[in-house]
Amino acid sequence: MKKSVKVMEREKTENEQKCHHFWVIDVANGPSSPGKCKFCGEKKEFMNAFPTFNPLRKNSNPLNFPKMPEVEMDKDSES
Repeated sequence: MKKSVKVMEREKTENEQKCHHFWVIDVANGPSSPGKCKFCGEKKEFMNAFPTFNPLRKNSNPLNFPKMPEVEMDKDSES
């Protein structure tokens, strides 16, 4: 008995939802790289860097820490 197209599509969707993906990601060449699941063939884009730090931006530096508020010392303190 031949399966209908709808049944085959539903089975494919169910299999993709059950898949514990094993991503094979292309070599980094730009801001993102394509990846493909070794088991089910699903495709996805992966970022090659954290979006908050972009070394291509002029004023970006991973060592720029946020400003800390000023703290007053007690005059009676010995340290």
